[in-house]
Amino acid sequence: MKAIKSIDDLKTLTDEIKVKSIEDKKKVQICIAMATCSIASGSGKIFEYFKEEMPKQPVEFIIRSTGCLGLCHSEPTVEVTLPDSDPVVFGSVDVKMARSIIDDFIKNGKTIDGVIEGN
Repeated sequence: MKAIKSIDDLKTLTDEIKVKSIEDKKKVQICIAMATCSIASGSGKIFEYFKEEMPKQPVEFIIRSTGCLGLCHSEPTVEVTLPDSDPVVFGSVDVKMARSIIDDFIKNGKTIDGVIEGN
């Protein structure tokens, strides 16, 4: 990132961030918790699974890691936000559920088990 040396530089950067934010909202956003409790529960394997499988899918996406969601009892957790939708958090995600999240929820919009209500 280049240094911001003036108000005009700051305004330009702000505009670029706003445009990127609007573009990102048109993509499937996948956030995988990678806090200590998440990693101990196997979220690293889930993160790698999504990184490997999502490029094979016919959707635009963003994969991010995030910190603690306060849901240690349900780790690994995966938050998925479909375009123009509210985020949905899945708990106790294993590879089988990750496959269902991709095939059923992301690609086909079906409701699946494992949603943590109230998030």
